[in-house]
Amino acid sequence: MAEAKINEIFDSIQGEGLYIGCRQVFVRFCGCNLLCDYCDTDFQGGEVYSAQELAKKVSDFPLKAVHSVSLTGGEPLLQYEFLKEFLPLVDAKIYLETNGVLYRPLSEVVDLTDIVSMDIKLDSSAKIGDVFNSHKKFLEIVRAANKEVFAKIVFDDKIRDFEIGECAKLGETFEIPLILQPKMNGSEIDVKKEKILEVFDKFTLKYPNTRLIGQVHKFFDIK
Repeated sequence: MAEAKINEIFDSIQGEGLYIGCRQVFVRFCGCNLLCDYCDTDFQGGEVYSAQELAKKVSDFPLKAVHSVSLTGGEPLLQYEFLKEFLPLVDAKIYLETNGVLYRPLSEVVDLTDIVSMDIKLDSSAKIGDVFNSHKKFLEIVRAANKEVFAKIVFDDKIRDFEIGECAKLGETFEIPLILQPKMNGSEIDVKKEKILEVFDKFTLKYPNTRLIGQVHKFFDIK
């Protein structure tokens, strides 16, 4: 029987991406394979659940009132064996939030998901090196499974033109919306307005299906 360590389970609004403002049940998994410079997630504590126990916990929320169940973290795909047991037990749309590099684990569970909210990690802001090739392999699997997908891009004033070009290439190749998110420090945007508009202009000139959307839940000061 597979088990997973869960940091928290809660009912709130989606604060990022295309489904901003939608009500979701969030299942936050502990652990991540990356250590992004801007990560603000606290993974202290948590509780171990079996697939059946977590499915029961999720079912206690008013699932008919929510858009979907968001698997977030951390990185949910680190627990892909657990997800293979857990997801068939959930009577709701599944929204996977992922850093977009674990393409082999994704192939094991992609058919059990409905929407993939993927990060594109920039070395200029995340400080984890160049992972564009992993993102490409990840998106190939999502597209082959014919799942809805979009990509979020956290950036700061150190973003490079090379990175903008690579992001635009991914967007164009896989025909997905790109969501630009200026880096934040708490509820404050950590990028100057002039730089935000400059970056947005460069992106849209290369790939028009790019949107600038901040992290609304941080403005509201809610989870």
